Amino acid sequence: MKAWKPALLCATLLSASCAASASADTAMQTVKYRCNGSKMVVVEYPQQQSGTAIQLNWNHHRYRLTPAKVAQGERYVSQQLIWSLLDEQARLTTRGGRVLAQGCRKIQVPATADGT
Repeated sequence: MKAWKPALLCATLLSASCAASASADTAMQTVKYRCNGSKMVVVEYPQQQSGTAIQLNWNHHRYRLTPAKVAQGERYVSQQLIWSLLDEQARLTTRGGRVLAQGCRKIQVPATADGT
């Protein structure tokens, strides 16, 4: 009966290790953009993995967008939105082509005293 205990312990440790690895892989970097003068878009990009989904905050709603192939720059899409980046500017449109925000540029956030 006691033979299963080491196997259970190994399975538990392996599971905890995988969970820790998964959370490290999904660490996100938050980037704020100012668009059209006063509109704001906040995007969370994965720090480690390219080719994974982003979280986009727009107009008090949160959207999950996945990468799409594009000739230049980057593009992320959901059922409702398209977030396109080219050079130093970004643009948010609906899937139907209506422009929600354009001329979006990263906002330089000052570093805090602890270096973050």
